[in-house]
Amino acid sequence: MFNKLVLILFVCLNFQAKSQNAVENEEIVDNSISTQLYTKCFENLNHGAEILEKYPNWKDAKLCSLMYCMMLLSFEDKEVQLMGEGRLVGIATQLYQEGNPVMLIMGMESYLKAKKSNENLQDDDHIVYISYGACTNPPFLTRAAEIVNKQTMSLIKKNKSL
Repeated sequence: MFNKLVLILFVCLNFQAKSQNAVENEEIVDNSISTQLYTKCFENLNHGAEILEKYPNWKDAKLCSLMYCMMLLSFEDKEVQLMGEGRLVGIATQLYQEGNPVMLIMGMESYLKAKKSNENLQDDDHIVYISYGACTNPPFLTRAAEIVNKQTMSLIKKNKSL
């Protein structure tokens, strides 16, 4: 009797362990507008093309999205940082021209704030909010967000004054 009880308990625990593992292995795919715009590649960016020639390792790199161009500001090389800044301005401009002006936000629960704000994109400026980080971020990400947000606000103000 004891052996049957141990066997039943073992089988039950085995099923419980397997069901927990199945949940951990599920991938969550984020198809939100903010993720789509954060990772959208703009192939026509040419700012800094001459700098890319200096770095043969980057020959096949796709430095054409907000996500990747923000990372360029982390390099110590000032030319690479300037290239990143120029590309960020270009991406923000193209997104605005497409009717998808973006504002990059960070902070505690910024993902939830962006998700809630993006539920209604029919406000006056049609701004899409993108959460790029939690409470603490490296200074280069904050600087990148400032560049994008400044360009977006400049374009919105310019359009309103017309």
